[in-house]
Amino acid sequence: MNGKDIIKCIKAAEMKLTKKEASGLMSIPYATVVEIAEKYGIKFIDGRQKSDEPRRQAGIGPKPTSTINHDRDRKETKPAQPTTAIREPVRIRRDTSKGHYKRKLKKRLRDILHSDLDRSVKHELVYAAKWQEHQRNIKKKTKVGGAL
Repeated sequence: MNGKDIIKCIKAAEMKLTKKEASGLMSIPYATVVEIAEKYGIKFIDGRQKSDEPRRQAGIGPKPTSTINHDRDRKETKPAQPTTAIREPVRIRRDTSKGHYKRKLKKRLRDILHSDLDRSVKHELVYAAKWQEHQRNIKKKTKVGGAL
């Protein structure tokens, strides 16, 4: 530990190097760098500070979304939005009782039979509704997945 090592350590600290980087770059043993730093009170940057430096530098300066009001002499004010414009989300209530599908099927069949369609079209729609109900029952009994 001579005067040249001390000067090298001071320059490394001014260059904002860590102790390990200073020992590698200045070709001084790490233990010597630690000893010089403790004896003469030389402050080196630790690894966390070094890794945070680019983020800190990026944070300095004007932001693209500045809050500075460049047109203070203008007296125009925008009207405030009324609070009645806020709407509650729509909740859909579903019938969760066990007889829901039976009531739904009866209503669908009643609508089909009371409609002004041809007899053959009504027959097909009733058949499709019954088939859908049959498939739903099979799915419920066997627990086989499907689109119904």
